Amino acid sequence: MSDTHSAMRRALLILSGPALLLLALCLPCFGPLNARFGFGILFWMVWWWITTAVDIKLTCLVPIFVVCVYSYMPLGKVLEAYVHKEAALIFGATAITSAWVRWGFAKRLALNFLLRVSGNVRAQTAGWFILCGVTSFVVGNTTVAAMFAPVAVASLMYAGYSNNEERWNSRAASNILIAVAWGASVGGMATPLGGGQSVVTYGLLNKYLGHNIYFLDWTLRMLPVSVLVVLGVGIMMYFMKTDRENFGGSKEFYRQELARLGPMSYEEKVSFYGFALAIALAVLQPLYAPYTKGPQWAWLQPTQLFCIIPLLLLFWPSRGVKGESILSPRTLRDHFPVTILFMWPAAVALSKILGATGASAVFGQWITPFVGISDGFSIVAWSVAANALSQVTSDTAAAGVMVPLAIEAMNHWNGLQFGAVPWVWITGAAISWSYAVASATGAQGIVAGYGANLRTMFLWGLAAAAISVAVTILYFWLAVVVLGLDFYILPPA
Repeated sequence: MSDTHSAMRRALLILSGPALLLLALCLPCFGPLNARFGFGILFWMVWWWITTAVDIKLTCLVPIFVVCVYSYMPLGKVLEAYVHKEAALIFGATAITSAWVRWGFAKRLALNFLLRVSGNVRAQTAGWFILCGVTSFVVGNTTVAAMFAPVAVASLMYAGYSNNEERWNSRAASNILIAVAWGASVGGMATPLGGGQSVVTYGLLNKYLGHNIYFLDWTLRMLPVSVLVVLGVGIMMYFMKTDRENFGGSKEFYRQELARLGPMSYEEKVSFYGFALAIALAVLQPLYAPYTKGPQWAWLQPTQLFCIIPLLLLFWPSRGVKGESILSPRTLRDHFPVTILFMWPAAVALSKILGATGASAVFGQWITPFVGISDGFSIVAWSVAANALSQVTSDTAAAGVMVPLAIEAMNHWNGLQFGAVPWVWITGAAISWSYAVASATGAQGIVAGYGANLRTMFLWGLAAAAISVAVTILYFWLAVVVLGLDFYILPPA
């Protein structure tokens, strides 16, 4: 009987997705027919993402299924919507860090850090959060969680939590896993490499301005608010309720595991230095860009670099394992988060479809009266709306929806040619604080599979989101409204 009830419930959840599309088509408040299709597709995808009624990868194909039934756009245009030149950036960076996992560098990084953190549960919770948060400045959230969650679980097993049920029922153990997931998510906007949401926002901002902005210009604007949020949420995590104050013997475990790894291998060095080289060239781009113009220097663009380096690693032979390269097809198969191949293009496609169908313009008409009350109120409105959407869908999908809406609604703010620029920074920042729901980022989904308590994640995640949004609002209110900093108001030079 329970199996029948479960099957009926799943069928209802699945059918509710297309039902929301049909409902949107019947409501004139969603604008012309094509705009209603845009909203209907959005509601359908959001519902399936929230309820996880179907695999998240299948949800990413909804726009294609709908266009096959009704041509709200030419089929070719819908398929083209899934393609974006920045794809090489996020896929390449993720591929390199897959090699980190294969050769043990990710584990070495975590163990070295945790050896310097006390055995106190609260300190370790905050420590995991900060380690993953800083790493997520340059590595996507799903990859960060895939790198560090197994190390955290191994440590918890050493402390006595040997299975998912024990970790679920322990506040201390669950807090550690949640810290990994939230840390993996919190740094997503600090650089254009922080995750799918930052790459989506970076691409949309470049398109809006008509040229590519430097990584350094982006980082200088987004790193300060990211650091403040890391500190704010890190303090909250230190004071989260726990049922245990110390993990006895944890440091000894880290020391033993590090000794077992031995000295840094050749493969670890090559994979790490390759990533570091790409990061360094991206950050230093403003210094050499004036002297490297022309097609012969195109390879120095960050997107191209993060495509070239993993391609080289695919042919770079390992010294430790005969017949294997530093980045092998097997490494990609075992350690590359496949969901990112679907989720990121789907978010880009959803963004383009909302614009092409006119749904973005309709939403802009709705929100304009509210954001026009005052600049301070506008900052609150965009921050809260963007963060709320990222909690129930995913940060990448929310970026694909909210950033184009911000550009559309605020395009001529204060009579400026690029008036939406500060609102892209504000909206993009708020999107990254996705903590409450397991489907919000790949990181939450990973730790859920290791036994993280989802009730704890939801309740404390709302508190963490409130802190993060409050920091975002206060920061940009001071920067944009009080100080009127051209640094944020005007496009990067």
